[in-house]
Amino acid sequence: MADAFVEAWAASASDKARIEAFAGWLKARRPLDAGARHAAFRLRAALATLDEEARACERPGRPARAAGSPPPPPPRSPPRSGSASALCRSAYSAHEGSDDIWLFGYGSILWRQGFEFERALVGHVRGYARRFHLGDTAHRGVPGAPGRAVTLEAGAPGDVCWGCAFLLPAASAARIVEGMDVREAAYEKRSLDLYGRVGAAPVVRDVIAYVVADCPAKRAAAGYLGPAPVAAIAATIAASAGPSGPNADYLKNLDAWLLDHGVEDDHVRSVARAVHGLEAARAAADGEARVGDDGGGAAAPGVRGRVVVDAGAAEVVSNCARSLLAVGVVDVVGDFAAGDAVAVETARGAVVARGAASYAAADLRLVRGCRSARCAALLPAHPGEPGVVVAKGRMTLA
Repeated sequence: MADAFVEAWAASASDKARIEAFAGWLKARRPLDAGARHAAFRLRAALATLDEEARACERPGRPARAAGSPPPPPPRSPPRSGSASALCRSAYSAHEGSDDIWLFGYGSILWRQGFEFERALVGHVRGYARRFHLGDTAHRGVPGAPGRAVTLEAGAPGDVCWGCAFLLPAASAARIVEGMDVREAAYEKRSLDLYGRVGAAPVVRDVIAYVVADCPAKRAAAGYLGPAPVAAIAATIAASAGPSGPNADYLKNLDAWLLDHGVEDDHVRSVARAVHGLEAARAAADGEARVGDDGGGAAAPGVRGRVVVDAGAAEVVSNCARSLLAVGVVDVVGDFAAGDAVAVETARGAVVARGAASYAAADLRLVRGCRSARCAALLPAHPGEPGVVVAKGRMTLA
């Protein structure tokens, strides 16, 4: 294979051909060990940038570089869409000879994806552990009083973390990954193998996973709080709440997903039991009846209807915490009035948020799929902002 690569390199007449020859050689060397795979991951990102520069040089109107002349200086920032597409094609292949792109979820993505996907596969990654070590001030806590959310971090050799890998559609994978890169900017992106319940071989290779950074500065920027006794973590979760609701709901949703899929996560279970004990003690002290059990998620109180949204709207609401607009609504279920609580969900039935509807169900059916100007024309007497179905200030993420 090395001789074939040398011949292909020598026969290449352009930078683009040499890049393609090298990328093919690198891919043919699979399977790589973990260290080599992570090095290849970063190298392919550099190749994506070179590939973009090569294409730019070949565009009409750009003079070709004379042989032996120094290369032009790299652009300050390569075009986002082209670089992202090239990066996804070369760096995130999930199978031998395939360009499938998989994303690993281990926290809130398990029950609230916020992006479209073609297939979901439950499995685990090895050498990593899920821990409630993240201080959350954006969703389940507030500045000065952070809640606790889970991280994926390097563990002991025998540690595993169960979750779910999502196969991204080829047409939108680059956009989804780019959005996740922004959302998880304080974390390191790794290429991990996904294993199933049986067998020693991976079921999916090179799944994208965002893990805690090794750099202390990056950890601090991400809000990393680090280890603490289970009792202390439980006390924080039981007492915390943020824009997306109580911290305990996050824990219960995670614990319920794991139990529903037959996964016994000792850390999550121990925290869930401790929080349940604190809630039971508080209810007894307040003279209130205990509601529910320690394994279930929180019910949605007072929800009167459902608003089904397209993939783009789900991404904007879930990942960017923006208002839901009528242009992203594809269906309206139920009979509710303006101001009633509704669930915002994807076509697959995954609830991404809940909030107060600005439109009654009948009016929303009239303006669904319409841009704001059209909404104003169809319902000129609407008292709220045209096209805003659920304002971000009246919405909590699931």
